[in-house]
Amino acid sequence: MSLVLCLVLGILASASGQPNARASDLYYTDITPVTDETRYTTLNPDIQLNEMNKVKHSKGNIVFTAGERASGDRMIVNHFDGDSLTSAKDVEVLMSYPAGASTGVTLTSIEVYVDMMADDAGGYLTKGGIGQTHVEILLTSNLTRSFVYETFIYGY
Repeated sequence: MSLVLCLVLGILASASGQPNARASDLYYTDITPVTDETRYTTLNPDIQLNEMNKVKHSKGNIVFTAGERASGDRMIVNHFDGDSLTSAKDVEVLMSYPAGASTGVTLTSIEVYVDMMADDAGGYLTKGGIGQTHVEILLTSNLTRSFVYETFIYGY
């Protein structure tokens, strides 16, 4: 279903004359098992975590959001990833927009949909954010055997 939605949105963006979102616009890490010594916050002790808005849904689904859609904005990035683990582990994912030295657009909204086999997850902006041209997003989950997420970034 997500793949069909992504394909339809890509076709709509092409038909509207606006540039398509490219996966190369987003840097992201693999879904990485972490320990207390390898957590992002341990390796970057001076980082300020700005918690995203969080809505928990049934069956372990969580939606993290920042900002809101604005008239004239468009989807800049859509990214999906997932992994299953052989045993329950703490995991993290780090995403950065734009990737590399490219120039980003002004961000209006970020939505991250997470499905995992754990009690909770965290979604944080660690750099940049809404109204800026860059953002770094940290996703975390403790003691999960499965972690799947889809990210939508909008801007103009």
